Amino acid sequence: MGVEVVEQRGWPVVRLSSDVLEVDVLPGKGGDILAVRWRPLDLNVLWTTPWGLRERGSVPNGGDSLTAFLESYPGGWQTLFPNGGTPVIEQGVELGFHGEASMSPWQWEQTGPSGITLTTDLVRSPFSLRREITVAAGAVEVTETFRNLARTDQPTMWSHHPAFGAPFLDATCRLETGARTVLPDADYDTPHNDLASGQASPWPMAVGIDGAEVDLRLVPAPDAVLDRMAYLLDFTEPSYTLTNPTLGLQVAVSWDGEQLPSAWLWTEAAGTQGWPWHQRAYVLAVEPASSYPGSGLGVAKDNGTALWFAPGQERTLTVRMELSAT
Repeated sequence: MGVEVVEQRGWPVVRLSSDVLEVDVLPGKGGDILAVRWRPLDLNVLWTTPWGLRERGSVPNGGDSLTAFLESYPGGWQTLFPNGGTPVIEQGVELGFHGEASMSPWQWEQTGPSGITLTTDLVRSPFSLRREITVAAGAVEVTETFRNLARTDQPTMWSHHPAFGAPFLDATCRLETGARTVLPDADYDTPHNDLASGQASPWPMAVGIDGAEVDLRLVPAPDAVLDRMAYLLDFTEPSYTLTNPTLGLQVAVSWDGEQLPSAWLWTEAAGTQGWPWHQRAYVLAVEPASSYPGSGLGVAKDNGTALWFAPGQERTLTVRMELSAT
């Protein structure tokens, strides 16, 4: 067990470890969790984008927040706050794609034998953020306390964005969740989306674009040429498992269902032909979330799923990921 600092592409990366787990954290950009590595197989279960972590000092060329986010997106696991998805104008300023927290630098200090605390203050919205990340045995736990510094009520979207990739992710994997309802995104109009937009159904069977049922417990193959965006709702238990029986490895994720009552389900299996993936992405993400859809905070306010902070209010929640042999 321990905490050490290693260098990746010029970035200081904090590595937390137990006997069976290594977790790499990037304080300088979002406090991203770059890797959750199962040491018995030397296997990172999280996805790495085709470009991965870019060299420190690289300047995004994008003239919009979506492009800037993706150019800086290494894969892994992010905290998204106070916006999710589409940029939105809120109180006189644009809250960018997926919010400010995942693009901000964080300060950190070691606060346990295998734990750190990260802190930052946002600029575009009046929040002070604190994250505690600890590793014990096969689990990594992220506890966040966010405080509204303003004298007025503040609407937010708050979510976690862990994305899983190969070699852990393959067509033998199975996804089980505590959700009772699946709702495909109503506006996800892409050439290879195989789900009928906006048609809710009982989990795990979604309505396909051709009217046939699609079993979302089954993970598509890397060359399936499809992409999906849907929302998991009405959880009996705020949790899911993703199991690879070939590797004999399971990932179990659980969270605070009171503040994060839904989850976004995103899948890419060589579906997007153009930018940004050019059919190079094979990824599945199940993202505990306060709000939906992924159309930005304005829509979340309109549909009543925005998470509000009263003046001076603090909210705390925990997301836990545990790896185990099966």
